[in-house]
Amino acid sequence: MKRTLIFSGILIVLVVLVLLKIFSDKEKKQHEKSTGKDPVIPVEIFVAKDTTVEYQFTTVGTIRANESVAIVSEINRKIIHIFLKEGSFVAKGQLLFKLDDADIVARINKLKVEQQLASESEAREKALLAKGGISRERFDIVSNNLNKLNAEIAVLEVDLGKTEIRAPFAGKIGLRNVSEGAMVNPEVVLAMLHDISQVKIDFAIPERYANDLRAGARVTFTTDYSTEIFNSVVEAVEPAVDFNTRTILLRSVADNRQGKLVAGSSVKVNLDIRAFDKSLFIPTSALIPSIKGYTVFLIKSGKAVSQVVKTGIRNKSSIQVLEGLALGDTLVTTNLLRVKKDVPLKIINAP
Repeated sequence: MKRTLIFSGILIVLVVLVLLKIFSDKEKKQHEKSTGKDPVIPVEIFVAKDTTVEYQFTTVGTIRANESVAIVSEINRKIIHIFLKEGSFVAKGQLLFKLDDADIVARINKLKVEQQLASESEAREKALLAKGGISRERFDIVSNNLNKLNAEIAVLEVDLGKTEIRAPFAGKIGLRNVSEGAMVNPEVVLAMLHDISQVKIDFAIPERYANDLRAGARVTFTTDYSTEIFNSVVEAVEPAVDFNTRTILLRSVADNRQGKLVAGSSVKVNLDIRAFDKSLFIPTSALIPSIKGYTVFLIKSGKAVSQVVKTGIRNKSSIQVLEGLALGDTLVTTNLLRVKKDVPLKIINAP
C-alpha cells in the first residue's frame, strides 16, 4: 500500500511538470507572437571568396583495342595448314595460315623455263643487232617477249604471296573459325587479331564544353570488373559535333601491357576539363530552387535576406556563381527549411 502511494505521488509530480512545460512553451510563443519576434534559428555559414576549383566531367565510354583486324584471305583457296594457336600472342609478319598454292607454283615453273629460253634468244639477237645481222624491229619483238614473261611471273608471285596469310601487326589472336581443308574467300573471317598492349577509350561530352577540350588532358576511369582506378591521356578530339547527339567524341589512350583491360567493355570516365582560378564557387547545399532559378539566403545585420543568383558549372560539392553574389557575402548552408526572409539567425560555426 505504501509503495502504491509513493508511485502515485511520483506520477502526479511528473504530470504537473509536463503541464508546466507545455504551459511555459505556450506562454513563450504567445509572448513572441505578441511582441512580433521570430525565434532565432541556428545556422552554419559559408563566406564567399575567390576559389580555385578543378572541374571534372563524368560520363560513360567504351574500351577499344589499339589495333583490331579480321584476318581474311584475299583469294579463293583451300587451307592446307594452320600455324596459329588460339588465344596466343603473335609477332608482326608471323605466318598464320597457308593456302593451297600447287597450281600457282606449277605455272611459275613453266614460265621460268620459257623465260630462260627467251633470255638466251634475246642475247643472241642482241649480238646480231650489234653486227647489223637483224633489224631493230626483229630485236624488239624478242625483247618484248622476254619482258612479257617476266611480268607474268611477277603477277603469279604476287598470287603466291597471297597464299601465305601473315599477322599485319603484333597482337593477340582470337578464336579461329576455320579448319584445315576448308575453302575460304574474302568474305570468310578466319580469326580476329587485336593489339591490346594499349587500349583506346572513346567517350563523348556535350558540345557546350567544346572550348575546354584539349589533347593531353588527364582522364581517369573505372570498370565494372575491377576496383582499380586507371589513368589515360586524351589523344585526339573529334573536330566536329555529332548532329544527332550534339556531343563531341574524344579518344584517350591507356597502357594495357598487363592485360587488365578488356576491349569492348564499358567504363566510367572522369575527364579533367579545366581549373577555375579566382572564380566564385559556393557549396551546392546553399542553393534553393525557385521559380526564378536559384536563390540563396544571406546574413545581413543578423537576419536572413533572400538573394537570386545565376549559376554556372558545378562539380561534386560546389557550384559556380556568375551573378548575384559578391566577395565576402555570408551564405546560410544549413537549416534552410526553417529560414525565411528577415528571420533572425544565429551562427553556430565560423569558418
